Amino acid sequence: MRLKQISFLIVLTALYLCFELAFNARLLDLVGGMADADELHHIERYGRSLSGIAVALVVLQIMLSRRAKLGIAGPSNAKIFVFCGIAAVLTYIALQSLVDSVVESRSAEFRKASTSIVLVQRGLIDGQVELDGLVDKPHLFATPEGKAFLALFPALVISVDRLEDKIHSAKLQLLAHRTGQEMGGPQGYYKHYVEAMNQTQAQWQKYRTHGNVDTAQNLEEQQDKAWSDYLNDLGKRGWTPTTVPSYARGKVAATVRQRIPVPHNWLPDDEVRFREAVAVQFKRRVSAAKAGAKNIPPGLDYPAFVAHPEVQAELRKQLKLPDGVVVASSYKNGASFDRELFSVVRDKYAKQELVRYDSPVSEFAFGGKQYQLGLSAARAALVPPMALFFSLLGAIGHFTKLIFLLAKAIFQAIPALRNRQKYLWLLPLCVLVVNWVILSNLENDVTQSRLYIHMMKQTQTNQDQKQDQRQDQQHDQDSQPLLRKVLGNALHVVAIGQAYGYPINEHIRTHVLGGISYGYHPSDIAKEEDNATIDTKKKGR
Repeated sequence: MRLKQISFLIVLTALYLCFELAFNARLLDLVGGMADADELHHIERYGRSLSGIAVALVVLQIMLSRRAKLGIAGPSNAKIFVFCGIAAVLTYIALQSLVDSVVESRSAEFRKASTSIVLVQRGLIDGQVELDGLVDKPHLFATPEGKAFLALFPALVISVDRLEDKIHSAKLQLLAHRTGQEMGGPQGYYKHYVEAMNQTQAQWQKYRTHGNVDTAQNLEEQQDKAWSDYLNDLGKRGWTPTTVPSYARGKVAATVRQRIPVPHNWLPDDEVRFREAVAVQFKRRVSAAKAGAKNIPPGLDYPAFVAHPEVQAELRKQLKLPDGVVVASSYKNGASFDRELFSVVRDKYAKQELVRYDSPVSEFAFGGKQYQLGLSAARAALVPPMALFFSLLGAIGHFTKLIFLLAKAIFQAIPALRNRQKYLWLLPLCVLVVNWVILSNLENDVTQSRLYIHMMKQTQTNQDQKQDQRQDQQHDQDSQPLLRKVLGNALHVVAIGQAYGYPINEHIRTHVLGGISYGYHPSDIAKEEDNATIDTKKKGR
């Protein structure tokens, strides 16, 4: 290739690396945060897109090299563009199919285990879980090495013996905490409570005004009052019902009709039809109040109105409460609201979830009741590590390619070196090997912890046992130690490399690329605090 083409590839590769490294940093942020399914889906799409671009750049380099050799007979710009586009699209589709296939092909046992893994992972992030043997460092999972550990956590913990037994006692507490966060915490949930009670108070006002006046005496009082108001309005103009001028009768009737549904042919002195219209209006209001109050007896004060089963059923529907929860008309203070309503609702929902999480393995199989729960958990456990793997693959591959292109450009620019490019590919290979060796021998607080070492051994031992069950030939058994070492070394290099690379990658994301988010927008989730201040005093009742 000519120097101009090499320079073009260098620029494109460097630009791609910026976006890939920034994506790598954001991916660790996602693993170290509490992303929902939508955010996971968005970052997954960005990852596949970047992988497609990575393959397209490889195709571009191959086709430019072919053009340099063939000259005019080489591929045209249009052909190169089409082939690169096809490569990117096919890669995107292939990765999507691969991820879906890996997730959906997991066993029922894996799906059930994934529910526990994701639960513990979230508990680690928000400080609800402490792992014995892990480094005791404040805000560990906000550090690069902590985020790298979280990224590898599913791959490490899935092989731990009796995982379900070890976390079962803490599962209800973890589910309760997660449910509380999803409810918005006591303060967030109190806002929903206030909205529901404002609506209930408005219903009570209607009930008090109209729902308890269904008697002939009340109707007559309403009719007398309406006719008296009408006479007073006419008196202000010096008229009586029988002295309204003919030119003003239409305007008077229209004015009355704004309050009383008198017929269009009503005359100002027609008291009988006036009272009939008041009766119609009165009955409509009473019917509406009764429809809102359903079977509520008359004469209830506000607390009794709220305590009525019909109102309680409506409140449970509005606040999405489990059956049996009773909502009070008010609470003494924030602690009372937390203890008497929020915690009760949270714990009931957590127990319902625990029943699902503790379902038999058979229910996590395809078509089982908990299949979707297990599938979502498996995706949450598998997608981030897989996306991280492909991100690392693209970054390492194109970083190596960038070194090769830079060296090639230098050799092309210096006439004395143009004919010495035969073994130029050894340079990026040596850089890669040297970096791998360095990372293999580095340690950090996490990788030196007793827990990490134990989990790594568990992973290797578990894989060894699984392979022992399947292998019958001696040469396969002889290869197991090497395979275990390769697996352990790869995990170690990723853990160390991510810890050192994250600050650089995050700097590129925030300063070079303007804080690109890749569809992930972490938000601070309100933690449950015992001293939360909630104003539970209601006015105007």
